[in-house]
Amino acid sequence: MSKKDNLLFVGFMGCGKTTIARAYAEKYDKFFLDTDCLIKDKFNLKISEFFKIYGEKKFRKEEKKLLTFLANTQNCSIASGGGFIQQKGLKNIGKIVYLQASFEYILQRLNQEELSTRPLLTNLNNAKMLFKQRIKKYKKKADIIINIENKSIKKIIKEIKKEVK
Repeated sequence: MSKKDNLLFVGFMGCGKTTIARAYAEKYDKFFLDTDCLIKDKFNLKISEFFKIYGEKKFRKEEKKLLTFLANTQNCSIASGGGFIQQKGLKNIGKIVYLQASFEYILQRLNQEELSTRPLLTNLNNAKMLFKQRIKKYKKKADIIINIENKSIKKIIKEIKKEVK
């Protein structure tokens, strides 16, 4: 198999990973995958329902299984869930693109409905602590860091393409 040409988008919940990964896939003729959607489809449950029924631990186990699958793909633009960064072996999937934004910017991006679909954002104090823990991991594991604040999807995709060699 040739060198991995996948892009794995990471970043905190609500930073636009799905939107950007999908737009990138369309523009540069890649397959689009979303780790949360793959889990949702497998269990035919919304993520919030999955968390209620099975809990976060089982969710992370499902993400771990996905890691093996994704490491065997090519030509994909992959949106990962906010906590996917905790999995080991992400580099086996491809280049890691961190979509960076402040906690405040992410919150203002999301409407009430979007906030309600994210189980880990129900308590904002806990969410902010989680954000602080995770940004260290995102920065550490990223091959490419793109600040997304106040930029159009088109501009963000252009910046990513410039960084992807």
